[in-house]
Amino acid sequence: MNQESDLKQFKKPTFENMRFRIGELARMTGVSTRQLRYWEKQGYVLAIDRGGDNESRLYGLHAYVKVSIIKQHLDDGESLHDAVIAAEKQFENFMIIKQIVKVAFQGLEIDGDKSKINLGYFDDTETQWLYAYLEDDKIKYRLVDTANNECT
Repeated sequence: MNQESDLKQFKKPTFENMRFRIGELARMTGVSTRQLRYWEKQGYVLAIDRGGDNESRLYGLHAYVKVSIIKQHLDDGESLHDAVIAAEKQFENFMIIKQIVKVAFQGLEIDGDKSKINLGYFDDTETQWLYAYLEDDKIKYRLVDTANNECT
């Protein structure tokens, strides 16, 4: 399969189905399972509701992000209370970023020797696409006219 057909196969990743057992989350974040159980009991972190009598805890991406942020604040010497408050604010920002990226990402394309990300329409009249790509370790942007596929 060549690179161009690989790109046509590229799908937007779905993170909502990520699942971690409590031990996996503990290893990934450096937070003990005991701490995770306590944080869950306090309502700081939520396990995925699995219904029924299934008692094993599973956590998703949101829990991973929140636990990681709380841990960073604790490592910086903040109290658990302050770390949780800071994590709540940062988590709200994470969710906004996640939603913007999810909606904006329209695909990955090849332009000569550059891979570029189509970030969707740049204008309300939908006459220009916004592309982002890396050049010399810097992000560059290009507007492309939708009618004739030319840079503006």
